[in-house]
Amino acid sequence: MKTAAFITLALSLSLISIQSHAAQFYRWIDAQGNTFIQSYIPPESVTGGYEIIDDAGIVIKTVAPQISDAEREAADSARLSAEMQRARDLELLKLYRSPKDVDRSMNTWLSRMDMEARLKRNRIRIKENEYDSFQATAANQERIGQEVDPELVQELAAISLEIAKYGREIRSVEQRQAASRADFMLDRNRMVILWELINKKKWQDPATEKP
Repeated sequence: MKTAAFITLALSLSLISIQSHAAQFYRWIDAQGNTFIQSYIPPESVTGGYEIIDDAGIVIKTVAPQISDAEREAADSARLSAEMQRARDLELLKLYRSPKDVDRSMNTWLSRMDMEARLKRNRIRIKENEYDSFQATAANQERIGQEVDPELVQELAAISLEIAKYGREIRSVEQRQAASRADFMLDRNRMVILWELINKKKWQDPATEKP
């Protein structure tokens, strides 16, 4: 009995030893999509990734493809952009239910900026009227041979500066308005995509909807 047990143990150890020294192969795919299985892998194919398999075709180890620093940076950048887009999508879905909501918000915001610009244009007209009045007074003084009052000259210069300031402020409002419109349109276009994904149908603008 002891002899039989010893033989069984010896055979088991032999099988384990044979299996531990079983042949290993490399399997990889080249740039043209061709699959290769060999006992060695060419150095130029190592960076593309490969698998180590046994003689039964069972995968022992998988080695991922190597990527360059530029590729890694591009992948990290793409991943960051995707995360930022997901965060923005969640924010948009909290703010709006459909692209029409974006339109309403955009129109309200742009209308406020229109009002701001109109108020500044009104201020310019008022100042221009003041300027014309002071200028007429200065012209009358010159007409009758008087020296133009220095305080009047200073007032005209001050009004000119105010008019120029309001002009710059109007241009700033117009620039902010254009930037806001562009931002709203980006949100609207994205909201169309999200709405279609959620509702499983194509979005139609109210003006183009069929009765």
